[in-house]
Amino acid sequence: MLLYILMSQLLAISAEDLKWVVVNDTVMGGVSTSSVSMDDSVRFIGELSLEQNGGFTSMRAPLPRQAMEETRAVRLTLRGDGRAYDFTLRRRDVPMRAGSYRVSVPTQAEGLTVVEIPLADFRPTSFGRPVAGAPALDADLSRIDEVGFLLADKQAGSFALELVSMELLLGATPRAAGHRQVAEALAEAVTIGVPLFNQGDAAGCQAAYTQALGQLRVHPALTAGEQALIDEALADAESLSAADAAWVLRGAIDSVLASAPR
Repeated sequence: MLLYILMSQLLAISAEDLKWVVVNDTVMGGVSTSSVSMDDSVRFIGELSLEQNGGFTSMRAPLPRQAMEETRAVRLTLRGDGRAYDFTLRRRDVPMRAGSYRVSVPTQAEGLTVVEIPLADFRPTSFGRPVAGAPALDADLSRIDEVGFLLADKQAGSFALELVSMELLLGATPRAAGHRQVAEALAEAVTIGVPLFNQGDAAGCQAAYTQALGQLRVHPALTAGEQALIDEALADAESLSAADAAWVLRGAIDSVLASAPR
């Protein structure tokens, strides 16, 4: 039985009680190996191989429904080996082939690594590439249903990761009213921008998207993750050509629209 220990705004999960399984690159023809064991912690060990176009190994476990509904961040205590692992979460309503929402977590070669990761920092990734237009992870916390760790650092050799503890930091800000109005404003920007882009006016399209996102980025109906996606898109667009910038900004718009009320 999964054990939760509630302490004020902190929820500790007994990770060793989750049903962990390993998924390696053998599903795609690789030869990496790994295993997971549980006692007072969760130990993930194995051998990463780059042979036969391989190069990844992972462990993952399902979460109880709505387990992270009020979560704003996750605090991990790890005993690692100096390698960087991706901490992964999945939303059951966002299918991604070989994908998940991820944050890279470097570990120390000796001693413990303690890291606190806001859910707003997770980004959708499929086959190692960003997924444009996917909703922000925190746009619906009730749909997070899987947790995991992935090693794909392109460094062949043995590895060892121990998950000592996993704690959920509560206090997620409830979504304020007005998301429908945000979606309508962004949809209007798309109706303006698309014809301009198709007519060869990429700069005009970029301007329409930039104006809409700039005006809405601090709207209280947006989650921290949605605001972060918008800020990143606006910053990235400044150094791109008008056409590329328009696509980047459109990706942020689509991410917000993906969580719009139907």
